[in-house]
Amino acid sequence: MTDTNGGENDAEEEVEDELLLEIQQSIIDLEEDRTEELTKQAIDEGYDPLDILQKGLTKGVKTVGDKFGRGEVFLPELAMSADCMRAGVQHVDPLLADLELDDEDTGGKFLIGTVDEDIHNIGKNILITMLKANGFEVVDLGVEIPNEEFVEAVKEHDPDILGMSALMTMTMDHQEEVIELLEEEGLRDDLKIMVGGAPTSKEWCEEIGADGYGDNADAAVEVAKELVEEHRAAKA
Repeated sequence: MTDTNGGENDAEEEVEDELLLEIQQSIIDLEEDRTEELTKQAIDEGYDPLDILQKGLTKGVKTVGDKFGRGEVFLPELAMSADCMRAGVQHVDPLLADLELDDEDTGGKFLIGTVDEDIHNIGKNILITMLKANGFEVVDLGVEIPNEEFVEAVKEHDPDILGMSALMTMTMDHQEEVIELLEEEGLRDDLKIMVGGAPTSKEWCEEIGADGYGDNADAAVEVAKELVEEHRAAKA
């Protein structure tokens, strides 16, 4: 299959279903209306909403993200791919909320935001969708969240997990600063903390005293499930 410009299809060939491949490719081609149209078609044809999300929408935006990392596309294209994904996710989200999960205990309350001075939210939004699909209650603070606002939100929402995203090396230090503020307020032991974003790593997570890190949305969800179990066991 080729794209409308005659180039090779960039969608991952491991997904054999033609419609899911087309959803992927519509995001890669930055065709927002096409993404929405194909997502609605998949829903009408009875596709599993998790398959639409994971094997179509998420893989498409991940391909664009990988291209961005290699310098093949730039920030405007990255933002457009996020718009494409949102166009599809708005139709999938209500269906995910109705799913009966195999393990009702995997969910928890996840408070999430992008740190101060950082406006990036693509990875955060993908993770939010995946968390909801796995039964988590998600409170999204948005982007450019001041350190003190994270602390106040922890007091207000009493989450199982606080997740902080940073896409730039110049902003990732805010993750450590928030943890220090939580320690000063005596709140650090009341929750688990996850960090994520392009410049972060497992080593960074350990260095700043966070509890979990995932290098992609799927991995982050699995880490979040484990941390919720640990948190609940400690409170029992």
